[in-house]
Amino acid sequence: MTTLTVSPQGQITLPAEVLNRDTWKNNPELVMLTVGDRVVLRPAHYPKTDDITDLSGFFKNNDIHLSTEALCEPVTVDQN
Repeated sequence: MTTLTVSPQGQITLPAEVLNRDTWKNNPELVMLTVGDRVVLRPAHYPKTDDITDLSGFFKNNDIHLSTEALCEPVTVDQN
């Protein structure tokens, strides 16, 4: 994992191994996706689909396995 620093102006510098990829050289426009505290940069020309597998590896793996019945149970929300 590489740690990046955000400057007071909100800028980051990408490491050379990222900048030297052909993906960025051919099209320097990026799209930024954020989910919670995760940020993903991808080429703007990346093929867009509605396929959930495009997010493969984006979410943290966990060992929680729920049955279909458990997933369909009502949820109680406490709004205090």
